Amino acid sequence: MNYTPILETDRLIIRPMTLDDVEGHFSMDSQPEVHTYLRAEPLQKIEESKKMIESIQIQYKNFGVGRVAVIEKESGEFIGWTGFKFIEEKEAINNQFGFLDFGYRYKKEAWGKGYATEAAKACMDYYWKEMTHFKLNALTHIENKASRNVLEKIGFEVTETFIFDLWEIDCFWYELKSGIKF
Repeated sequence: MNYTPILETDRLIIRPMTLDDVEGHFSMDSQPEVHTYLRAEPLQKIEESKKMIESIQIQYKNFGVGRVAVIEKESGEFIGWTGFKFIEEKEAINNQFGFLDFGYRYKKEAWGKGYATEAAKACMDYYWKEMTHFKLNALTHIENKASRNVLEKIGFEVTETFIFDLWEIDCFWYELKSGIKF
């Protein structure tokens, strides 16, 4: 089953990533500010973005789901990514696997404009219509107030804190509030 639709909001197009997105992705993921709460290093070479997009395309093929590009309609510009990632046992987060992780990342020029919430609401609407057979969780660095606000606006609630082993950072673990739909 394919769960990588093309979604549209008033200001955004949300669609599967292609290799045409390499430059936009690199522009975003090479910004140090984007990595403030990730404890990861900004990308240094455009080839790293190509590998990341190819990895996402493998997720589309293997699981029918993966992060998707967020395109600003007015400019046609790649401003970030959002959506669902299937977490396999080998990638367990908070000792859990076999679920969808909801996430997003945007270039700093897109921050503070409501794009993350707008795209997240579109994705969650799609989730409630087509994907509820998947368990859905999210996580964020405990100090990332902006990301926390987005998750809480779209129906997630903190259920615990944990250390995200991959980056050794303190995170909040989110679950969907029961009965929340858009």
